[in-house]
Amino acid sequence: MAVIRVGERKGRRSTTEADDGTQSHQRVFYAETDSDTDYGPVVLDASGIPRKGEQHPEDDQAVVTGRDPHEIEKGHWDIEIDYTPRDPAEPPDSEDGTNKIFRLEPTISVSFQAMFVPIDAESELNGSAFYILGAGDVGDPKSFRTSGLTNAAGEPWDPPVMRRQSMPVITITQNFPSFNNEAVLKFVDSVNLSQVTVAGFVLPDRTGMMMGISTPGVQWQTIEGQRFPYFPVTFTVHVNMETWDIQLLQHGTFYIDASDGDKRKAFLTDEGQPRIGLLTEDGDDNTGNDPVFKILEEATKTEDWVELNLPSTMRPGNNPGPGINGGAADGEDDGQNNQGGGGAFDRNQ
Repeated sequence: MAVIRVGERKGRRSTTEADDGTQSHQRVFYAETDSDTDYGPVVLDASGIPRKGEQHPEDDQAVVTGRDPHEIEKGHWDIEIDYTPRDPAEPPDSEDGTNKIFRLEPTISVSFQAMFVPIDAESELNGSAFYILGAGDVGDPKSFRTSGLTNAAGEPWDPPVMRRQSMPVITITQNFPSFNNEAVLKFVDSVNLSQVTVAGFVLPDRTGMMMGISTPGVQWQTIEGQRFPYFPVTFTVHVNMETWDIQLLQHGTFYIDASDGDKRKAFLTDEGQPRIGLLTEDGDDNTGNDPVFKILEEATKTEDWVELNLPSTMRPGNNPGPGINGGAADGEDDGQNNQGGGGAFDRNQ
């Protein structure tokens, strides 16, 4: 119940040229089966028989559009393969004819995930990005410019007071011929190196976190009587429009007095009690000035998301996906629904 021999009858090739110069071709293949009860589908599924959508070996503008098997005697078949001009509006099909699967529109959804962040008085009153609790001039607890949220005595709350903050979560599912395990290890838990636009969200550098790249495993779809494998791959992006970098407030119980030979001195209240004070980047007393933060970029993995070529809008009808079209090399929106060329996940593998 299988094909045991396949070949081409090279003496039966033909070509027809139309008035517009396009060409149609026919090739004839033969197949021998190990059973005289086999039918056409067994023959058409044999390795070596061109598939629907496969291009002609000498004419990349012509693709297989017809496959007609004829049993010439028991267990022996001729298969006529017809090639006709490719639709110029269609991108080249992959050799196995599965591009119908890979050209399906991505499934894009947006949800929200709640997090809890420390309240900073300045962030609440002035809309700044200082969401990490700090303490400044505790002698003036109402000096919101330099103080974190404190109690009536000017002391920070411990643990800090938290508030809810909701952040968008973008989920994109696309179909690929294979699952790129190396790309998963590379991009999961990474932040975007430069600005990208994902599903209509303009993400400045380091504000998108790739929370996950997942797949349910290989799936199968039947196209014109043939079954083709593919992998639905889901990208989950968590958005934080401040930054995913860790921000540590420069503060402590002592400071380095540069005006007095870099001596270490304790922060004290007017009554001589220890307190927490703000520091400059060099560790000197920063009381009365804007808080200084140490940014830990190295605490987050950074990757160039242009390689992922994620859809830039939620608008259907122009989402060719990675590897189909090129795009803006710098990751900016190129007017298509994709970012740059494919790479990490490629539909033309």
